[in-house]
Amino acid sequence: MPPASSDRFILLPSTYLPSRDPTSTVTLQSLIDVSDRIQDDARETLPFKFDECSYGKGHLRQSVWSCIDCGGKGVCYGCSISCHGEHKLVELWTKRSFRCDCPTTSMQPEPPAGNQVKRRRCALYPPEIQPQSPNHKNKYTHNFEGEFCRCGRDYNAETEEEAMLSCLGCEDWFHESCLNLLLPASIKSEAITEQLPTPVTASSQPLGEPVPASSAPSVDAQAAEEEDDDDERVLIPSDTYDSLICSACVRSNPFMKSQAGKGGWMMIEPSSSGSWEVIGKSVTGSDSQIVDEMKNGKRALQEDEADAHAKKIKLDDATVKASSGEEISDWKWQGKGDVFLSHGIREKLKTQLDESTIASLPFPLEDGDIYEPARDEQEDQTTEEVMTQALSNLPRVQTIEALHGYQRLKNRLSEMLAERAADGRSVSKEDIDEIFEQLRSGQQV
Repeated sequence: MPPASSDRFILLPSTYLPSRDPTSTVTLQSLIDVSDRIQDDARETLPFKFDECSYGKGHLRQSVWSCIDCGGKGVCYGCSISCHGEHKLVELWTKRSFRCDCPTTSMQPEPPAGNQVKRRRCALYPPEIQPQSPNHKNKYTHNFEGEFCRCGRDYNAETEEEAMLSCLGCEDWFHESCLNLLLPASIKSEAITEQLPTPVTASSQPLGEPVPASSAPSVDAQAAEEEDDDDERVLIPSDTYDSLICSACVRSNPFMKSQAGKGGWMMIEPSSSGSWEVIGKSVTGSDSQIVDEMKNGKRALQEDEADAHAKKIKLDDATVKASSGEEISDWKWQGKGDVFLSHGIREKLKTQLDESTIASLPFPLEDGDIYEPARDEQEDQTTEEVMTQALSNLPRVQTIEALHGYQRLKNRLSEMLAERAADGRSVSKEDIDEIFEQLRSGQQV
């Protein structure tokens, strides 16, 4: 049972009250509600312990943050909080085969000669074996500079409104509009999507988009209607494909280029009407049409010329004109070549391709496990319980002094609140400032 309102320890950010209108009235219940919401958000955002650096575990598929203040290198979950909590961080979500850079020379440069500043150290890795050598196997993209998608736009969780999808190959994130997934508002997509694969269950969803942690479902009717309109404009609904492979990854692999646009390897191409159309919507033919035979240790791939949509797709860059007559910018036109893999394609490739071809693919055929630190056993504790535990770890004298100081402050605040309630008056900022000034000056309150 939660403690009574008068006994609650309320935790609020230092900017909360100063950000409010000085003439507005704040009730105790509203402060409790804000405090509870902040604690819930913190438990959801930071559910794991952050007392260990993952460097010692080697290259993992794990959540990664780029520290802009430390040269754009990547750090693990624990180091993002314990070592770089006050730095400018960019959340990159999961990255495959990545090792934390925090205890390496990449993030611990040698101070200039004569400089008395100590070399920084990872707070979670044994200091006697720091710094470690750079992680040469790590891959660093423009994401580590805070840029995402082929448009190079910065991602801001507080302001970003457009859904984004992650490429299964390079793991960059792309806006739906930059993938040509969204039709102009004046065009409906019913005719284009009517022959798409049947949607699968939610458990087989493709890679998700980054969503602000603070966002909540809108109950506004107009917003819901606009969201429905966006869904109608999506050329390939998210539940009809397994993964996105961006055009750069497609171009990097001969096998991928030979399959782009065939059944199950969907692409979005400009149509003669000036709009866009989806090709390769359904998987047709037998497996032998994808891989014919083994020759000299390698499988020879055959083109299915009988299918108009299975012809080799031009993947070279070009400049075209939209229906409005405006030229589409270069980065926009690179969307010609993005592939949306239908469900089951990766599973089939396991039996259709030899080991060398599988190794050359820019994406894995199986999703590896994501490393997660141990869950924080204190995540369900209340603020009062955390404070009590923290006090219990202090020396006895300091604990007694802290408790006495807290009790004096609580008693005086309770008296003042009772006086104001009896007179029907509100508590002003000046009243609180006066009490704290008396406490700081050592006066009896």
